[in-house]
Amino acid sequence: MNDLRTKINFYCVGAQKAGTTTLHDILRQHPDVFLPLKKEAHFFDMDERFEKGMDWYYNEFFKEYKNEKVCGVCNPEYMYFEDVAKRLFDAHGKSLKLIFIFRNPVDRAFSHYLMSKRRLKEELSFEDAIAQEEVRVVHNYQSKTDFSYISRGFYAEQVKRFLKYFPIENIFFIRFEDDFILNRKEVIQELLQFLNIENIDLDVNLKSNKAKEAKYPLLQFVLYGENFIKKPLKLIPKNAKNKLKKNLEKLIFTKESTERIHNQTRKKLIELYLHDIIELEKIIGKDLSSWYK
Repeated sequence: MNDLRTKINFYCVGAQKAGTTTLHDILRQHPDVFLPLKKEAHFFDMDERFEKGMDWYYNEFFKEYKNEKVCGVCNPEYMYFEDVAKRLFDAHGKSLKLIFIFRNPVDRAFSHYLMSKRRLKEELSFEDAIAQEEVRVVHNYQSKTDFSYISRGFYAEQVKRFLKYFPIENIFFIRFEDDFILNRKEVIQELLQFLNIENIDLDVNLKSNKAKEAKYPLLQFVLYGENFIKKPLKLIPKNAKNKLKKNLEKLIFTKESTERIHNQTRKKLIELYLHDIIELEKIIGKDLSSWYK
C-alpha cells in the first residue's frame, strides 16, 4: 500500500458546515476519482490515530482504491486543527492539492451549533454556548470538535497555516454562497480542471447534511445518547454500522430546523470577524463583502 503515498493527490480540508459533504458526494460520481466511502477519514487531526502510522491509514481507508487517476479525502476538521498542515506536507509533499470552501462564518457557527444540538452534545442557548466556548474547547479533542463554533470561523489565520507549506497555485478556493450555491455547475467544472480530470456531466444538484430537527426524539436519543441499546451495535461491522446510522438519520430528521440566530448576535459576530474576512479577501482574491454588508 506504500505507493498510495504518491497516489493521494488532494484533500478538501474544510470548512465544516460549508458543503464539504455535498462536494464529496458529487466528486464520488466521477469514474477517475477515488474518495473513501466514509467521508471524514480522520487521521491527521487525531493524535492517537496519527501515531499508528501511514500504513494503518492506507489500510483503514483506502482498501477499495482501484488506481483511479485522482485520490483524495474530504475532512472539514483538517482546516481547523493546528498540526494538520505540516502533517499533510510531511506525508505527501508540496505538490498536494487542497480545496477550501468558505461559508459566512456567522452562518457556519450557527449551523455547527444546530448540529451539536441535534447530536445531543449541546444543551446551552447559542449565546451562552459562544460565551463559554473558550473554556470548553480546551478540554479534549471531542470538546474542541463539538463546541468550536466561533473559533473555526477565523479562516484567514487557518489558511495561512497551509500557505507555510503549500503554494497558493495548488489551492482551490470556493465561496459557499456565491460559488457553490449560485454557480455550482461552473465551479465544479473549474474544480475538475484543477484536479486534471475529464470534465464530465455530474449530478451537481445534491443536498447533504441540511440542518434539521428531530421528528422522533426517542430515536434521536437511541442514536446519539448514552444508552444500553448502543452496546450491541459495537459488534456490527463498521461499513454496515455507518449505513445503518445514515438510514436512521434520514428517518429521524425529517423537519427543517426553524431555529434562527438573533439579529443582535449576528451583528456582534460580524464585527468580530470583520478583520479576518477582509484579510481572507486579500489572500484568495475573491469578494466576500456579502458576508459583512
